[in-house]
Amino acid sequence: MDKPAYVVASELHETNRRYWDAAAPGWERLRDEDGGWRECARQPQLGFEGRALETLIEVTGSLKGKRVCLVGSGDNYAAFALAGMGAEVTSVDISGQQLEIAASRASQLGLEIQFVRADAADLQVLDAGSFDLVCSTNGFFVWLADLATVFGEIARCLKTGGHYVFYDVHPFQRPWRARLSPLEMSKHYWDRQPDHAGDDNSAHEFHWPLAEIFNALAAAGLSVCKVVESPAGNSRFWQGYSYQPGTNDDLLDWRHNPRAGLPVWLAVSARKLDG
Repeated sequence: MDKPAYVVASELHETNRRYWDAAAPGWERLRDEDGGWRECARQPQLGFEGRALETLIEVTGSLKGKRVCLVGSGDNYAAFALAGMGAEVTSVDISGQQLEIAASRASQLGLEIQFVRADAADLQVLDAGSFDLVCSTNGFFVWLADLATVFGEIARCLKTGGHYVFYDVHPFQRPWRARLSPLEMSKHYWDRQPDHAGDDNSAHEFHWPLAEIFNALAAAGLSVCKVVESPAGNSRFWQGYSYQPGTNDDLLDWRHNPRAGLPVWLAVSARKLDG
């Protein structure tokens, strides 16, 4: 008998957890070189891309005193930004090592953030209907084996009328090989087979088409309020994983870099329906 989808997802996510626990020290060094995490509480735009912060404020207004969960929190730039805006932030990630680094940084910044280790596909440690807002940011979806279960858990944690706001790399960017020239696809858009990451190829990356993202939101009872597609705002998007400004503005011109002619960021706000 085939395993249920949520069981398969849990097993794949556990493999990805081990990958991120091992990778955490390297990312810690990179983010210390960037230094941006020290400024996010004062400059919240550093924690977001693709008009996501604008979209978030549009649907929630002031965050002061509101309960916000950042799921798949990663480097926690967005958590620091949200806390700096006055929100009561709960940061959730599958990697305990990532959370330890983030907790140390939050302490240095004087930010009160609750850090919770959990798989996004199983948020039972969080009370139902306890958050005004749930957020996720760039690099979340690619590690998820089962969007329907994750969105269902996010909806369960939201208060009725609460919002889920996310931004991530637009699915139209995912099929291409990493190099910018020559332009070449590594897989077709609807290929649902996971890619492999890490030195030993043990981690799993998933590319979700737009339709699957929106259908999973609808199935979870989350009604889409706004969709924003945006180009890269900085050439650093094409130049690696640093938060430092890019150095080649030609990469923002589709005539020099054809992938710049496609949307780079997808930002969405969705509301939990009544009932």
